[in-house]
Amino acid sequence: MKLGTINDKVLYEAFINTFNIMLEIKDYFRKKWEEHLDSDDLLKKYKAKQFIKVIEKANRLENFDLALFEKMVEKIVVFENKTIEFSMFDGIEVECKI
Repeated sequence: MKLGTINDKVLYEAFINTFNIMLEIKDYFRKKWEEHLDSDDLLKKYKAKQFIKVIEKANRLENFDLALFEKMVEKIVVFENKTIEFSMFDGIEVECKI
């Protein structure tokens, strides 16, 4: 079941943790994005290039980065079991416990 609202600070911390985990296993994500580089879907190809570029240049986040958040996150769902699901623009969904 979905919750109605969440504190901004909790959301920011969840994104920071999620992004930092993505950095730790960036090879896994890079392989997924590289698969999209040969796609006929121009949006998938564009997003894959954008995500590869972001992840290669990125350092671990210490503070919330709104510009990065807006580049990556399409949708957020908050569940009663204290889980946040980030749906990224590339189609990947990442869950984060809060």
